[in-house]
This record gives sequence, C-alpha cells and structure tokens, in this order.
Amino acid sequence: MSRVRNSAPPLAGVDDPPGDAAPDTPGASGFRVEGLDLHDPRLAERYGTLVLGLSPFNSFYSTQTVTDLCQSAAASFSDVHVVLPGAPESALRYISAGKTPRHAVQRSKRVIHTMRNVARRTLADCGVPDTDERVHVMTRFASHPRYQKSRARIENAYRTQAPMREAVHAMTRTALATSTDSEPSPAQIEINTRYIFAEAPLLLDAAGMLARPSALFVYHRRVPVYDVVAAGRIPGLAVGAGHALSVLTDERNDRGDDDSR
Repeated sequence: MSRVRNSAPPLAGVDDPPGDAAPDTPGASGFRVEGLDLHDPRLAERYGTLVLGLSPFNSFYSTQTVTDLCQSAAASFSDVHVVLPGAPESALRYISAGKTPRHAVQRSKRVIHTMRNVARRTLADCGVPDTDERVHVMTRFASHPRYQKSRARIENAYRTQAPMREAVHAMTRTALATSTDSEPSPAQIEINTRYIFAEAPLLLDAAGMLARPSALFVYHRRVPVYDVVAAGRIPGLAVGAGHALSVLTDERNDRGDDDSR
C-alpha cells in the first residue's frame, strides 16, 4: 500500500450519486468520516488501518455507540484498533474535582476497563483476531521509543510555542468540563495537561506507533493539537507519515462534533 500524505484532499467521488457506488458496499452505518459513510470502501482502500479514539468519560461514547462503532469499523476495515486513555492521567480530572487520588485512580480504572471490555468483546464477535493487541490503553506505549521521543517534542513545544500551548489548554478545558462545575483554574489546567501529553503522540502519529503504512484516526470532535501541527504552525513537529485524523459524526442520533462534553 502506498503511503498517504498528511492533510490529503477529500476523496474523489464523494458527491457521486448512489448509483455510482461500488456494488458490494454494505448498508449505511450512520457513522460518517470525511464526507463518507464509514462503510464506504473508499475509506478502507485509502487508509488501510482505522484507529478509533474512545473516551470513556464522554457521553458520546455510550456502550451502545461503542458497540455499533466497533461493528461498523470491523465491517469496513480489515485492520481495526481502539485507543483508550490510561488511568494515571485520567484520574487527574477526578482529583481536580476533589476526589482523593486513590479513589480517582480506582474510578478511572473501572470506567476504562468497562469500555475496553466492550470494544474487545465486540471486535472479537465480529471475527477480528488478537483483540488484546488491538484494543490499547495509552500506558501500553509508555516504553515505546518512538512514543517517548514524540511526547518529549510535544512537551517542549508546549513550553516554547504559544500555538501549542493554546491548543493543549483548549483540549484540557474540554476534558475537565465533565468533571468540574466551574471554569478550571490555571493550576488545574496545568496539572491536567499530562492527559493531553499522554494522548498527543497517538493523535499525531498512530500509523508510526502501530507500525502501519497508513492509518486513519477518528474522534468525534476536532483536535486542536492535531490542527496546529497539521497546519505547520509548530516548528519541529509534523504529523507522522501516513497518518490522518478526521472527525467522526454519528448521524443516527443527529450528533456531531458540536458535542462539547
């Protein structure tokens, strides 16, 4: 498979009439990416690997939605991966809300474990092999040299580049919105940036982290860190070769990237 360049233009034929679709296209999934239904074979042909970014703390990803999304992904792509946050960083949001560190970590582990099991079971039921190796918690990458180098560069950019700092803060505020009843303080934002630093290497280079020639990472809203790097605004940082990140919409429930939770 040829490598995909970053920020690739929209797929040709997105506006083709239904009669021009491939005859073996499965029924519509209701999930859309880059203007195409997730079942459209053009997505799999272009990217090869699909990476589902799931947030156990976001109401968008209900158990039923995660199940349906994994089923649709497995019907469309032969190589499907799921990425979930790790408990150490996720616990920070609960600590910011006043929970004790022990309770925060336990709660985070429980929520992540539940969603991880849903994804693993669903993919296995769809015939996807080696689901233990395809459903990832981000702590799995902590010792990965490529991950470590990427995270170090991202943290350095946060300290030295205003656009990166603004993007990280925007993502941190959004992550805290489900845990705090008021605008987070500067101290709360700074502590919780570790959550963004932990996930950013996958958001910028899932193809490289998973050793795939190309990969499409999908999430249900825009990701400011990806946007500023893809736009070339952060010297020394670039989106990994073959990696693209796109917004997922769920038209079954008329939900899209305007969900601020």
